[in-house]
Amino acid sequence: MKELEFDPTNAETLDQFRKIPAFSSLEEKMVQELVRMSRMRKYEPGEILIREGEYDAWVFFLIKGELKISHKGVEVGTIRRLGDVFGEMGIIDGSPRSASIKAMSPTLCVAVDASLFDRQAAQDKYMLQAILYRIFCEVLAVRLRKMDEKVSQCTGTRG
Repeated sequence: MKELEFDPTNAETLDQFRKIPAFSSLEEKMVQELVRMSRMRKYEPGEILIREGEYDAWVFFLIKGELKISHKGVEVGTIRRLGDVFGEMGIIDGSPRSASIKAMSPTLCVAVDASLFDRQAAQDKYMLQAILYRIFCEVLAVRLRKMDEKVSQCTGTRG
């Protein structure tokens, strides 16, 4: 993995962040704060981004590439769309990583260190947490809808 810091004053960097759907509607100040807490990470095929059972406070937003999600050695999904979020579950409840995520192709991600929220001024901390939790809620809603669809197809019911 190669990691690069962002310059929160660089207009091009801020524009790139706004291309991520989750950040597109944020105010300038919030985007700058997220940039300060973020790193650009590049992974080669075969590299592990997240290891099942480990603890950390990083949330990832996919820029490009394809990732494989596995739980107990069984592939359970893939991540491949711009802005796809992963690594959020451990941030919500402090639990260990529930799955491993491995790069299947050259991959570029924005990695946000959520542990830095505690170092923010109270108002900024709560605003950033609210933004991230809103993003998480949207992601989980989409995942639940997909799961409902799969379950209904397996049981032959709809609704």
